[in-house]
Amino acid sequence: MVIHVCDEAKNLKEDFVCPRDLLISEMKYFAEYLSVDAQRWEEVDISVHCDVHIFDWLIRYVKRNSKDSEANEMPTLEPSNVISILISSEFLKMDSLVEKCIHYCHKNMNAIVATPCNMNCINANLVTHIADLFTHNEVEELKDKRDKFKSKLFCKKIERMFDPEYVNPDSRGNAATLYRCCLCKKLLTKETERRIPCVPGKINIDQHGNIVYVHIRDKTWEVHEYLIGLHEELKSWRDVYWRLWGTVNWLTCSRCNQSFLCTEFSHCQYHSQSVLYPGVASALGSTGTGVYPCCNQKVLRFDPTTLPKGCKVRDHMVDLPSENGDEDALPSQTTKILNDLLHHRDVIVVPFTKDENSDSGIGLCDEKGIECDVLVEPNTPWGPKTGEINAFLSLKNWTLQLKQQSLLSEEEEYTTGSEVTEDEVGDEEEVCRKPGRKEKLKKSYKHPKKVLSSPSVQKKEKPSDKSSSRDASPFIVSMQQNKWDASRSLRFNQDAQREDDQRRMSEITGHLIKMRLGDLDRVKSKDSKEYAGGIYSRLEAQIKASAQVSARQNNAEKNARSKSRFGQGRPT
Repeated sequence: MVIHVCDEAKNLKEDFVCPRDLLISEMKYFAEYLSVDAQRWEEVDISVHCDVHIFDWLIRYVKRNSKDSEANEMPTLEPSNVISILISSEFLKMDSLVEKCIHYCHKNMNAIVATPCNMNCINANLVTHIADLFTHNEVEELKDKRDKFKSKLFCKKIERMFDPEYVNPDSRGNAATLYRCCLCKKLLTKETERRIPCVPGKINIDQHGNIVYVHIRDKTWEVHEYLIGLHEELKSWRDVYWRLWGTVNWLTCSRCNQSFLCTEFSHCQYHSQSVLYPGVASALGSTGTGVYPCCNQKVLRFDPTTLPKGCKVRDHMVDLPSENGDEDALPSQTTKILNDLLHHRDVIVVPFTKDENSDSGIGLCDEKGIECDVLVEPNTPWGPKTGEINAFLSLKNWTLQLKQQSLLSEEEEYTTGSEVTEDEVGDEEEVCRKPGRKEKLKKSYKHPKKVLSSPSVQKKEKPSDKSSSRDASPFIVSMQQNKWDASRSLRFNQDAQREDDQRRMSEITGHLIKMRLGDLDRVKSKDSKEYAGGIYSRLEAQIKASAQVSARQNNAEKNARSKSRFGQGRPT
């Protein structure tokens, strides 16, 4: 078979001769066009537009095992020609040569990127095969000053992280199930969602008594927008890869005994001073609550959650297992993850910020902070265990209750006892309502039965004509709160009872709505239009919108030009 090669760049033409069977077996691209009938071989005219020297190299490679070839005619790959040979061999379907070129690129990439070859002509399929041979540390060590190929390799590494079927030797975690929790705002996967704690209100206990963390997926969060925003923030795909790698991989701290994401390596919380527990003859009369002197944070003596709390942060400490003959896969993987984290911690680790939704204990020691008092007397009909459990629940769930109460107070206004007319309730009764509440609370502290005072947050009072008959804190649990007051009028007690029933039903309704539809703030924040066709419909809508804007601008420019043209007066 005669092959006509046209080199348009050098304006050269050359003919090459190759046996048909050898041409079909080596260059499978021509097998589709060459007929089996030998009589029609002369009718076939093969013309190839390619560099003459590259095709000459390919023909010599095809004839490498033939009788006519000599040992010195075996062509060799070089950094200056391997990219051109790779592209040509992939087009001609020379699979064995493609594999050789890919492995050569893996071993000699530093020399290849130093040559003036064009790396942009390598298609995505070849880039994927080359990237699979590189580890992320090998890509990191490439000396690519002009960034001809390094960013492409990191982009392929990012794509591989989102491939659920790909076994990544550089990453224990996979980003195919990456999502954001709407409560704690952390990025999680199926592997990390049960290891990383959420807000205190989302803690469950499984059938074996182990603590299980429950996260809620944020439906408004999209991974494409996250990656684009991350690239705009970090300015390079190399940094995006390492940040994403730190997000999907985790380790376990030997200090706090908690699993943590690699991005939170410097978030190990601790107190600089040990906790102090009051004695038996203390003012509170209970030894179940202690105080950290460094930040005045109060803590229970027995905390079932074992969540890390502290007013300061430091690096986590990871104990590496001993490398014995019996331990093979997991210890080596942990060691690799820790080494990669320490080498690239400037990009991976995110600075610690106070989370308002978490009960971390950081920043809660100011004067206007939270006051948690647990009053439990041991000789009660309910027993001390119930008190400890209720104290724990009231201490841990105050953040979610506060958020729920604030949402409900914004949505609805409750009727209060201040709407009672003067002829039904006297002036003295109206003036003394709020002090009466405070006196009730003071009396409840002296009540012989169990009293629990859960966290109360001081809020600014809004100036209003109506005065609420509820307490300043919605979380005060008292035995004297909802009783009939004989010193008040019948109408006042009825209004108070009706008001309390209405408040309770509104809170129940709001809680059921949240369980059914999710958080109110997430529903309000989701104002973006969703397209039924997915990402392609959204891209089409964006293109149409940009086209309409450009058309309007062009019309506006044309109108301005026409007005200026006709606005010019003729000289007289």
